Amino acid sequence: MFALLSIALLSSATAIAADAETSRVSYSNCLTELSITHLDQKTARGAFKKAATEGCTDERNAMIAAMKKDEMEFGSSEKEATGFATEEADSVLLSFTDGYAGYLSSNTRPVKEE
Repeated sequence: MFALLSIALLSSATAIAADAETSRVSYSNCLTELSITHLDQKTARGAFKKAATEGCTDERNAMIAAMKKDEMEFGSSEKEATGFATEEADSVLLSFTDGYAGYLSSNTRPVKEE
């Protein structure tokens, strides 16, 4: 009985984490596509940063919601969960805005995650 309960809890936790990871990959891939479009257009860094901040809002919101849900199910308050999830989404965005100049100068492109 205990083994079945443990397996059920572990499966549930794994599914929750998978939702958060899936939404993170979706947001990252959207930013990858956005980056490639702007790299092909040779968009300046400032304009790209603005476009990236304003783009992929559905994917960003889905990532934040999934991570917030995950954190709250592990005992975080709503405020803590929201803060953590927003920081994680900001980190994904920052990696693209910080890396854009390198891609632009080297004429390379980011690659989607699978």
